[in-house]
Amino acid sequence: MGLWIPNLQRLYLGRNRLSGSFPNSISNASKLTMIEMSSNSFTGFIPNTLGNLRDLEWLMIGENNLTGEVSTPELRFFNSLTNCKNLKMLSISLNQFNGILPASITNLSTSLRMFEAFGCKIKGEIPIGIGNLSSLTNLVLDSNELMGFIPSTIGRLENLERLYLEHNDLQGSIPNDLCRLERMGDLYLSHNKLSGPIPSCLGELRTMRRLFLDSNNLTLTIPPTLWSLEDLLYLNLSTNFLSGNIPSDIGNLNLITLMDFSLNQFSGVIPSTIANGQMLTFLSLAHNKLQGSIPQSLGNLVSLELLDLSINNLSGPIPMSLERLRYLQYFNASFNRLQGKIPTGGHFANFTSLSFMQNDGLCGVPRLQVQPYEFMAQTKTLATIGYMAPEYGREGIVSTKGDVYSYGILLMETFTRKKPTDEMFSDILTMRSWVYEASLGPIVQVVDAHLIGRGDEDFLAKKECATSILHLALDCSTNIPTQRISMEDVVVRLNMIKIIFLKNTRKVS
Repeated sequence: MGLWIPNLQRLYLGRNRLSGSFPNSISNASKLTMIEMSSNSFTGFIPNTLGNLRDLEWLMIGENNLTGEVSTPELRFFNSLTNCKNLKMLSISLNQFNGILPASITNLSTSLRMFEAFGCKIKGEIPIGIGNLSSLTNLVLDSNELMGFIPSTIGRLENLERLYLEHNDLQGSIPNDLCRLERMGDLYLSHNKLSGPIPSCLGELRTMRRLFLDSNNLTLTIPPTLWSLEDLLYLNLSTNFLSGNIPSDIGNLNLITLMDFSLNQFSGVIPSTIANGQMLTFLSLAHNKLQGSIPQSLGNLVSLELLDLSINNLSGPIPMSLERLRYLQYFNASFNRLQGKIPTGGHFANFTSLSFMQNDGLCGVPRLQVQPYEFMAQTKTLATIGYMAPEYGREGIVSTKGDVYSYGILLMETFTRKKPTDEMFSDILTMRSWVYEASLGPIVQVVDAHLIGRGDEDFLAKKECATSILHLALDCSTNIPTQRISMEDVVVRLNMIKIIFLKNTRKVS
């Protein structure tokens, strides 16, 4: 080829259906500055004579079926390319090289700006000398079989804007040297075996737009400095071992569009300030240890398309404000401790039972396979007025322990002549809490005056009897079911109280 057209400067053959071996004769076209042969079906290995093209600036041969040489694991064509001192663009992605990057990569053109070699079965370690390619703006080595550590020398690539190393077998910690890359916009380290903490100095890279650290073995907390990356668009920290609370400073990420913290060990509450990012389209906090309620402010995320809060310890209702999310296509709050009526407006009319399963306190229409709203409203009313055990009103749980609770409330009602529905009682001061506070002093002060008077015959015996009865009532009505006494023990204690009372009034011998 090169012998026939020796003056050829640019060769465009990309995106065709060409096949066969990579042409060796192309090296004879010594004036070539650009070779574009990507997206074809060329086979064989890249000839070592490409270095004869001393004026070559662009070499794009990705998305073919090119292989490495059988005789050596090293990709030797890189040795030849070191002679191309004007090389600016090198794209060899999506081939079948099945080899390792040689140390000679350090001698590639210092003018090289883009090096793309993703998805082409490159093995071994990233050469330390890669830090000598001082003009690199894009380094794309993802989806290979690279192993070892991320070279700290990458921190010398002061012009680097995009670093893609995801989907490899890299290990060790994320080197602090990456924080020297002041022009970094995209950092993709997902799906490796990286460990240790997230370097706090990453928060100093104010040009960062996309940070993907998911699917590694990272530990400790999110460094507070990350919340100062106010122009960050994508933040994926999922599938690690990160812990701690999610701080309110997360609200500083006003431009964020994707945020994935799922499959970690985060605890505490969901900060309401998370809704400051009104550009957010994807929010997943699933599979953590988050507690508290779902913030009403999430209804302000007007661009939200996906919201996953599943597998946490969230409680309280699903906010009706979420009905306003007109673009919401996916919602999952399953496997929590949520309560109350499921919203029915907006896109909630389209969600299935899978979005709400394993939340025993939720209620709604039968198609969602939860308790009917009318039933749950009735049980909550009964529990609110104080006769039913809290777990019945909260979760619909019926048990003998609930009967013990109800019996304790009836004992209090009998001896105080008060009802749980009396105006003096509320959500804050219930009849039980009123009796409990009295038990810290002379509990007889809450006993009905018609039952005991200081002038009564056998006053002390009556006082002791009433005191014992009210203490029994408190033991029956603890909020935690497992701490309540059994009805068998109730009968035994009542008989003992009766015997002592009769003895003190001399009505038994």
